[in-house]
Amino acid sequence: MVSIYDILVGDVLHLEPGDAIPADGVLVTGHGVKCDESSATGESDAMKKTPGHEVWQQIVDGRATKKLDPFLISGSKVLEGVGTYLVTSVGPYSTYGRILLSLQTPNDPTPLQVKLGKLADWIGYLGTA
Repeated sequence: MVSIYDILVGDVLHLEPGDAIPADGVLVTGHGVKCDESSATGESDAMKKTPGHEVWQQIVDGRATKKLDPFLISGSKVLEGVGTYLVTSVGPYSTYGRILLSLQTPNDPTPLQVKLGKLADWIGYLGTA
């Protein structure tokens, strides 16, 4: 077991059914790897993953189709198959990290908080007088 905080770009990680993918990457080797990417894309279908070298070979041979997908998205789960993948992005640079960062918005104080802040200033001023 490896902590997600110890994973760096360039690491090669092993995948098994039930694993949560901790970082974005490209499938290097694998057999029958299918992932549930609904947490990131909203699509409920299991996405079949093809190793990167096979995708490249099919592109070179002119047999490539739109269904070829070597990319693993952080936050998704491995449903079936085993394989290894090369980490390409971690933390706030990963797909899941960018989604979480986009949800953060600055909180402006409410009118009640502004009034209570002024009241606290007055109480502090009167308390020191």
